[in-house]
Amino acid sequence: MTPLTIATLNTRGCRMAFRRSQVLSFLQEGGYSVIFLQETYTDLTAEDSWWLEWGDRVYFSHSTIRQAGVATLFSPDLWPEVLGVAEAVPGRLLHLRVRIEGLVVNLVNIYAPTSGPEQLQFYQQASTFLGTLDSHECLVLGGDFNTTLEKQDRSGTEQSPATADTLWEIVEHHSLVDIWHDHHPDDTSTFTFVQVEAHRSSHSLLDHIYLSHFHLSRAHSSSIRLAPFSDHHLATVTASLCTERPGPAYWHFNNSLLEDEGFVTSFREFWLAWRGQRHAFPSARQW
Repeated sequence: MTPLTIATLNTRGCRMAFRRSQVLSFLQEGGYSVIFLQETYTDLTAEDSWWLEWGDRVYFSHSTIRQAGVATLFSPDLWPEVLGVAEAVPGRLLHLRVRIEGLVVNLVNIYAPTSGPEQLQFYQQASTFLGTLDSHECLVLGGDFNTTLEKQDRSGTEQSPATADTLWEIVEHHSLVDIWHDHHPDDTSTFTFVQVEAHRSSHSLLDHIYLSHFHLSRAHSSSIRLAPFSDHHLATVTASLCTERPGPAYWHFNNSLLEDEGFVTSFREFWLAWRGQRHAFPSARQW
């Protein structure tokens, strides 16, 4: 199967016909397979216009509040079997359970509020909802998180530590991996949001795409690029979402074993003996 590209973008409002047309044209030219949009600011009357310009593969969670509304789009070339649709938090969290090439995938598009108290409540709601999903199924969590987990992801200080802690708990509990950070661990200069005001600028990495750790090997590449009519950048991940079993995931040593005296003693004895076996192998790689 040809890999699919998943993209996420805060559109900064697509209610105006001109802006909506420009954004959808940009996304069509990009050839993205699955698109998470935030701050779409739509209602039921807008659906016909979206379907006319994009096609009927658009799913909404409406909101007439300016800083709300999300939509998930599928490219005209992708026809997943939609098994379920849920607006877990109206205008903020849209869940699609789909089957793509035999693989069941939970696509979760989120747009977190900007204020601390509302953020915390939202992530608590999101945590509760994500807990209802089948942990054995592939989970793709993307959108505008409006908070940061790493110091390198922002130019200033995190405004809501309690919110960040709750998001960390979600990431840890569901074994999620931020694909951009996994692919670019040494990049400290790429951001998805830049704000300039009063001769000052701030920047942060607010837009992410997370993937279940078990399915991490499905992700081939990731990128962040400029997008028109928005002060957010477009984040993408290219992955193979099919029933073919993924390759082995990364193995992580259990550091707690270093506190086990029996293990440490046993390993030291093993290593001393194994070093003496080097001559029995034609190459260091085989040894």
